[in-house]
Amino acid sequence: MRPRVKPALRRLDRGGRSLQFGVHPARAVVLADVEPAVREVIDALDGTATVPEVVARARRHGLGEAAVRELLGLLAGCGVLDDAAVRPDALGGLSLAERDRLAPDLDELSVVTGATDGGLGAMRRRRAAHVRVYGAGRVGAQIVALLAAAGVGHLCVVDPGPARRRDLVPGGLGWEHVGRPRDEGAVELARRVAPAVNAWPGRAAARPGDGAPRPDLAVLAPVGPLDPVLVAELAEAGVPHLPAAAFEGFGTAGPLVLPGRTACLRCVEFHRRDRDPGRAMVSARLGGYPAGEVAGGTVLATLVAAYTAGQVLAFVEGRASHLIGSSVDLPPDSRRRKWSWKPHPECGCCPIERDLRRMVA
Repeated sequence: MRPRVKPALRRLDRGGRSLQFGVHPARAVVLADVEPAVREVIDALDGTATVPEVVARARRHGLGEAAVRELLGLLAGCGVLDDAAVRPDALGGLSLAERDRLAPDLDELSVVTGATDGGLGAMRRRRAAHVRVYGAGRVGAQIVALLAAAGVGHLCVVDPGPARRRDLVPGGLGWEHVGRPRDEGAVELARRVAPAVNAWPGRAAARPGDGAPRPDLAVLAPVGPLDPVLVAELAEAGVPHLPAAAFEGFGTAGPLVLPGRTACLRCVEFHRRDRDPGRAMVSARLGGYPAGEVAGGTVLATLVAAYTAGQVLAFVEGRASHLIGSSVDLPPDSRRRKWSWKPHPECGCCPIERDLRRMVA
């Protein structure tokens, strides 16, 4: 290990022999009563020396090995240290320009995860991830661009419909894409911001049974009504999936469905029918819910896309997504409302629920 203080955390002298790492109240770490010898050791943690070398240097300031190792353990436990010896294999195949572009993402991962690998472990999982996005309108195309920019390595986009002027937003499809298939435009966006991304339109193998490589996660952001047949096929194939939409002045994301483990979208529909007896007729007339991108303004669509992309990244990195078994309403005033969904006994999508139904029967 070659310890260094995380470059993303500002180091500030608070006076009175106190030292602060980081500025945000949720991130800042304060060390009080830091002796001058300890301060010398901390100031020298720049990643150029191994732990034995740090110990040897500390002896010149009167600090023993046990004290130095205790200090390093304390700093690592507080999420302040990185190991500069970690090889950047996660960035293999990227040009220097792309590595520079991803530096802010790595810095964020470094402080968010608290790991000592500088965020490289999480970035490795991003680059290995395969995400399929159904829909490339105002929300979906932005999700594709954001995921590519954040380092997701494999992106399949399914939306053969022609791009319309109403599909254009600053972070998504542009004027040059009007009249062309939306999925092709979204793929262009991904490649433009991340030249090394493996992105392709998936019309030839658009459904789980078409023989396409299985994605780690499918995002459902259709321009029209959500296809219940596609949803059922994803559930049957065991593909985790996450709906996202902006319509009628509201945004919604979730639930993130883990087939056989969490409530599915059919469960959600059953719960809604329990509360609203006329729901079944409404759903039948809509052809799918959400009903598509209607009255979803630019800011709202961007809000939904950014929030959804963040949840996708959490999932592929192995962190806990807030949307597993839950959905979130995202109104324009940003006063979020979270809904929790349990498997519905009438659905039978989860083994436990199926067993309960057999017991009741």
